[in-house]
Amino acid sequence: MPGHKSTTRLQLAVAGLVAILGLGTTTPAWAIDCAKASDPIDKKICGNAGLKAADAAMGQAYGALVKTAPDPEIRTMLINSQRRWIAARNDWLGNGSGDAAVPAGEIRRAMIARSARLGDRSEKGLIAQAQAQRHLLEKYTGGAFAGFNTSCEFIPDDREQKHYSYECSGVMHVQNKDRVCSSSAEWASWSIYMYYGVSTVEGDKVTPVALCSDQSGNVCSNGQENGWTREAATDQHFPLPQTSLPKLDAENTTPLETTDASWFDQCLTSPIYPPAQ
Repeated sequence: MPGHKSTTRLQLAVAGLVAILGLGTTTPAWAIDCAKASDPIDKKICGNAGLKAADAAMGQAYGALVKTAPDPEIRTMLINSQRRWIAARNDWLGNGSGDAAVPAGEIRRAMIARSARLGDRSEKGLIAQAQAQRHLLEKYTGGAFAGFNTSCEFIPDDREQKHYSYECSGVMHVQNKDRVCSSSAEWASWSIYMYYGVSTVEGDKVTPVALCSDQSGNVCSNGQENGWTREAATDQHFPLPQTSLPKLDAENTTPLETTDASWFDQCLTSPIYPPAQ
């Protein structure tokens, strides 16, 4: 079972990359400057010809993608996405698991996979998925509490933790008028755990009113065991809606499965939700 490192550690790693990748309208750097490399993984990449070439190729793919962003919101999403990926790479692949260092070949494989993701201009690419996400959300009013709370990490593909895949999970909050419906995906022990929540908005305050956890794919609709909890509508696995969250994040629950898209629509447009039990 892969150990989960603290969110604080990842947040600090992200903060440390602000100067590297740039903020706002500043042009992001596209690859490691080996003359200024200080982190162990940067030094490892700069000292390995294969890793250095993979990093340069990834930087070029990222730079080309950012240039094609159709608007500032999607451009910011792409910058945040790449910053998050580098933070996860440095945190998970730079340190390895326990005393076992991650082989250079595995780091190179991760960068090649990321370059392919950044270079994808199909309907599965980051920009196309962000536009599809925006189209889905335009059905609702939106509001201050709509947005995405995403975390990403490298998950071992095997119990020996020799191979890793980059995975993102988190919470998607969608607001329609005075109601916020939320879904949360959490990775643990090679499984996805799903949580759903409903909150009401009054002014600048949001109040949770119902929560459920369901692995059946029916969004808590079958039987009392998977029913909604109203008495304690908060949970450590389910962050409450917050203001100032990113309004788009193509790496968080996109594209939505049909079941989830239908659930959001029912939750956000029904006169009463959850239905009375």
